[in-house]
Amino acid sequence: MQKQNQTKGHWPLKLTVSLGVGLIPGPHGTYGSLLVAALGAWWLALGHALCGWQYGAVVALASLAAVYFCHLALDRLVFGDQADPGRVVIDEAAGMLLAMYGLGSLGWELLAALAFFRYFDIMKPLGVNALQRLPGAWGVVADDLLAGLYALICWRLLAWLVTLAGA
Repeated sequence: MQKQNQTKGHWPLKLTVSLGVGLIPGPHGTYGSLLVAALGAWWLALGHALCGWQYGAVVALASLAAVYFCHLALDRLVFGDQADPGRVVIDEAAGMLLAMYGLGSLGWELLAALAFFRYFDIMKPLGVNALQRLPGAWGVVADDLLAGLYALICWRLLAWLVTLAGA
């Protein structure tokens, strides 16, 4: 089925799937990840933690929303033959939310979560690339969630090692 009038009238969808930053020229995925990290830093600066069942529910709902909006974007907007268009960054947002799980205060761990997430999202090792080949929006989002999980494991392991070294 041919996509009709791909750009006209779809600005809310474009804004949603790009979180606004995907429309800026440059490394869209990094911009999306930085936006979520900045929101996480703000939340942590207010004295709240990024953990518990409530935060887990936020990650789960954000992941489902990412799949839904990615599906709409892939269905209604033209991205050439890109299976995972760079301007769509809502999937990076879901992955970065997962990567930040467990942060209790503002510190180096947030930067580590961001750095590890970008590494795994860009390099796509250990099955991340395989998940990207899932059909449609599932592939767009699943690879970022696995990258987020790997980032979470790595920064938590690093934090544990730093604690051991300081003890």
